[in-house]
Amino acid sequence: LKPPRPRRGGLPRARFRGAPWPSAMRQPASRAGSAPAAAMRPLKGPGLALALALWHAALLRASGQDTLAGQVETTAPQDLSQVCGWQLEQVVQGKGEIQDGATIYEKIFKNQTYRYFFSTYNTTTMNQPDQYRKLIINLEPCKGVVYLFVRKTRQCYPNPYSCIKDLGLPTERRTKPCEWTHFMSEIDRSRDGTPTFFEVPLSSTKYYISVYATENSAFTLTVLADIGAFPRPGNNGKIEARQLRELEVQLSWSPATFIPTGISDVKQYWVYSSMLLENDERTNMAVFMRPDKIMNTVCGLGNNTDREYTRIPASACSDGVCNATIDGVITDKRYVFNVVVESNRGYKMAYAGLIMRTDWEVIRQAASDKTLKVIGAVSGSVLGMVVIIYFLMLKLYG
Repeated sequence: LKPPRPRRGGLPRARFRGAPWPSAMRQPASRAGSAPAAAMRPLKGPGLALALALWHAALLRASGQDTLAGQVETTAPQDLSQVCGWQLEQVVQGKGEIQDGATIYEKIFKNQTYRYFFSTYNTTTMNQPDQYRKLIINLEPCKGVVYLFVRKTRQCYPNPYSCIKDLGLPTERRTKPCEWTHFMSEIDRSRDGTPTFFEVPLSSTKYYISVYATENSAFTLTVLADIGAFPRPGNNGKIEARQLRELEVQLSWSPATFIPTGISDVKQYWVYSSMLLENDERTNMAVFMRPDKIMNTVCGLGNNTDREYTRIPASACSDGVCNATIDGVITDKRYVFNVVVESNRGYKMAYAGLIMRTDWEVIRQAASDKTLKVIGAVSGSVLGMVVIIYFLMLKLYG
């Protein structure tokens, strides 16, 4: 190949002899009347670089490739409908953008997916230290089973149907990972009916969220970048209970905290109490109680109780402990107790919950019936011996 000859006085011309790299790159001979040219020298520096570039461009033109990009010309690029075709199926609904700090309530049918888009360009949040520059995505089932899938930066939306196939059929399969997914709920049925709480690094301005249901369900979804406004139950949500009297139970729990502090405070605590039926059992230890009766989410407690039993203001807590007294419990019955903390910004979070069987007996005798029978027999024998001895003494001594 032979590139075009440069203009007079321009850059030197390089000759190519068909090898992958030019076999000789030399300076042109001197013009007539000038001093004799020195021996032919190889090109160096900028001249060599430009010669290599021209040679490479000539090879690309000869092979039909683009000179600038060095790539073979292709057809028109694919659009999202081709790459993310599953998003256009009838079981998938686009719900639009969810605003920062918003909590939405939705009902969803079996094998259906709702898509949500979240974006934030808040520079104040972006400039937070790494330990505080995070995003909270909280999915709480009110009833049923829902899974959360999250992808950041760009589409496609997470595809639940790539890892949950043939739902409800004998050939049903659940595999990992799911397509277009960075964060996801546990889908192996071990936590069906539990909330999904993600606190992920805020490393992108755009997040694509999919919520998928394996049965007819209802849920709430909260997305919050200002994580210091969200309350966190103290002591991992643990609640303690003890029976004070026959019809009275006292609940105790640790106050909620905020990370980072100083953004919001606790407004009040909502205390819930509900008596369980004899056939109410937990699905497993990770679920409280089961998908059709969820007792550790805010909306689940609202669905399964008539109303809250009482509200405790944050000022009523002292020495790192909050207390509430519940009256009117029935002896030898199982109860569910739980607490929901509410911040001054209006965000709520449920504690872990507690199941308790009341057991209060009034003791009206000092010992059991068997013990009393033994004591009575012994006492009667002793009394009989005393009476017999008394009469013998009377007989002997007149």
